[in-house]
Amino acid sequence: MVHTIKRHLEEWRQSDLCDVVILRSNSPKAFCAGGDVVEVSKSWKDGDHGKAMGFFQSEYQMNHLVAAYDKPLVALIDGYTMGGGVGLSVHAAFRVATERSVFAMPETRIGFFPDVGATFFLSRMDGQTGVYLGLTGSWLRGRDLLYAGVATHYVASERLPLLEKRLQELGTRDHQVVSQAIEEFATQAEAAGTLEYSLADVREAIDRCFRFNTVEAIVEALKQETQQREWATKTLETLRKMSPSSLKLTLEQLRNGPRLNIQQALSLELRLAEKRLGSEDMHEGIDALLVSKTNAPKWTPATLEEVDMGQLHREYFESSGQYSVLDFIDSDVAFDKYPHAFGLPSERDIGDLVTGVNPQAGSLGMTRREVLGFFDRQTMSKVGVRQKVSWVLDRKTQEDKDSYVLRWIK
Repeated sequence: MVHTIKRHLEEWRQSDLCDVVILRSNSPKAFCAGGDVVEVSKSWKDGDHGKAMGFFQSEYQMNHLVAAYDKPLVALIDGYTMGGGVGLSVHAAFRVATERSVFAMPETRIGFFPDVGATFFLSRMDGQTGVYLGLTGSWLRGRDLLYAGVATHYVASERLPLLEKRLQELGTRDHQVVSQAIEEFATQAEAAGTLEYSLADVREAIDRCFRFNTVEAIVEALKQETQQREWATKTLETLRKMSPSSLKLTLEQLRNGPRLNIQQALSLELRLAEKRLGSEDMHEGIDALLVSKTNAPKWTPATLEEVDMGQLHREYFESSGQYSVLDFIDSDVAFDKYPHAFGLPSERDIGDLVTGVNPQAGSLGMTRREVLGFFDRQTMSKVGVRQKVSWVLDRKTQEDKDSYVLRWIK
């Protein structure tokens, strides 16, 4: 499938008859639930290491091709979107979620790590959201994808056929025009003062507990969490099911992410994938969850304490040697920030405006009304923008009682 998609993307990019590319599934349940890691594991264990690594090389090439695509690329992520399906969609300029969308990166559950460019996109999500999703494999559903930044638009699934028809009739390659066309079909935002985001109530707890640089410290913070006790307990239970070495590898990977451009992130993942295939845990996890389905993998090492972080770092991030190379189709595209921003403003975007880092803020500070007006104008009154900006301002700012100017709370 990867080779077919990659070939078509290259053909459509060269075609004068193609203005907009739409990626969608013919399944009523899933956009794409991931690649065939069972076959990859089998190839590696059978000694065909070239075939196993060829899968990841082709997949990561395709991920970069999607990220570098110059024509408007619209991914209709209707249904389950996990693992490889995330890599196929999340780097596109436009990602349209529906009420049936389910997003997850569950790789630590099978002894692997979040790949397909997760080093890049998870590490750039609001606060510690990406680290939380990467370590726990937790699901986002429906509007969650819009507020978390996974999706750029939210459209009811029943309107997707009409949206496709509209995009087919546009006759333009102008990204802004495409964005506005999708927005015409966007589902109405929630009522003022409400936010349909499943992580809203625990976002502060996520930042409190997942801000540390060791998994042990994260676990201890979860044990000490009192304001969101039930959530913390469930999160601890989830982490205990994961491969301890995968958890430590994933945290180190995501902490490196902000310093890497898109090519460096995918190249790192290819190296990590090759090293991981040589470990016991990946094959054990795949067998226990996807083959024999005992759902009781025996991890090696079995506990976080037994994982030597120094050795893991040297083995995965420092060691020299012969590794598979990732040849990019668009070798000149190596951005450290996505070239298109058609989703809701990030928490950092909002913070930069309030603190004056954004030069458009002026020197006198801004009131709540001014901040909301700014993002209204910038996004052309995008559905959901007032809900997200208001929610962030409620959590992250204080208002001067005399001037009403907002102050960002560190």
